[in-house]
Amino acid sequence: MSHSRRRRRRTAALCALVALPASLTAMAPAPAPAPGAATDSVYAVALGDGFIAGEGARWKGNAEGDWAKGGVPAELRAATDRTQAENLPLDSVYAPSASDCHRSDTAEIHGAKGAPSPHGEIAHPLNLACSGAQTRHVLSEPYRSERPQLEQLKALLASERTKVGYVVVSVGGSALPEAARRCAASWKANAYCSVDPAVTGPVLKSVKAAEQEAADTVAKVKEALAAAGSSARIVLQSYPATLAPGDPATTADDEHSWTRWGTYGCPFYNRDLAWLNTQVYPALSAALKKAATAQQVSFLDVRRVAEGHEVCHTSTHQAELTTRGRVYLPAAADAQWARYFERSKTPLPATDEAESLHPNFYGQQALRTCLSDALRQLAQADKNLALQCAGAPRKAPSGVTATTAG
Repeated sequence: MSHSRRRRRRTAALCALVALPASLTAMAPAPAPAPGAATDSVYAVALGDGFIAGEGARWKGNAEGDWAKGGVPAELRAATDRTQAENLPLDSVYAPSASDCHRSDTAEIHGAKGAPSPHGEIAHPLNLACSGAQTRHVLSEPYRSERPQLEQLKALLASERTKVGYVVVSVGGSALPEAARRCAASWKANAYCSVDPAVTGPVLKSVKAAEQEAADTVAKVKEALAAAGSSARIVLQSYPATLAPGDPATTADDEHSWTRWGTYGCPFYNRDLAWLNTQVYPALSAALKKAATAQQVSFLDVRRVAEGHEVCHTSTHQAELTTRGRVYLPAAADAQWARYFERSKTPLPATDEAESLHPNFYGQQALRTCLSDALRQLAQADKNLALQCAGAPRKAPSGVTATTAG
């Protein structure tokens, strides 16, 4: 990818918050709806890890770094950080803060609000997913001071005052963050991760295991719904590819330059980006689709939802300082939709590191509109479907729609 070319081009061209109810966190029954408002008790529930929890939603795009100064200029970081640019407390972006689950105000599940379901219109999107959670934390183990997500779902199902219309599940993607970290480390060591068996072996093994993890999780959710007499629909989804395939026009000097990381947050070789996009991402989506088919539930493929807006993509724009020293903040249609690998003078806090390569505010909006359209189509079809969503360069998050998967 040619960053110098992109810089020249840029220079020339120059949701309501629904927090986890405290009563549910404590495992008490959910609050009763107001008299005469039966549909107010209908929930859509998200289970899984940080990708569906909403990790990364703090950021509106990414900002150009200044390699000479060792990181991103403070004014650019502030312009892209919603907690500073919009004067928001972190708790209003990620809630509840006590568990550090980073459940965001624009997380995908919020797209379910208003969608028709077997129990009526969805009034309450409920996010039980948690950043960093593994499949075992969904099914049986406590995590970050909370009980297993499945137990929390069962508590909601046990209340006569609530109904669950949809359960959206995202599990099995633990290989993606690890693969990205290993590939970034390889780039810093002037080596390719895609030809290193110590990297490729564990990653592909994790991808293969994802099918069984997802199938087991969906089976347990189905058991819980059946035990409660619920006719809620289950949607298993894949994971977004947040790294671009790479640009073959990139010069060798540009690809090896440290500005690739320090300025653009892209510490990856094109060869490794191609490996992730032609092997890892598609294999994971295929494995999860097999699990959905085997369990006879709907499948939502979001692998391409950030297409044209990924980290390292040549057609995207980052926030930058103009020649007059003002901040240029690209619109959502031109921005990156995932958090990059930021370089700073000092190590980033663990919470900031966790946001890397997760959909940002714009990516979360795209996922939300994707889910909204998918649920509308599921209700119309009244049967399980395999659907997919895809972005495109210069497409806004609101323009993402679900289509039948091939």
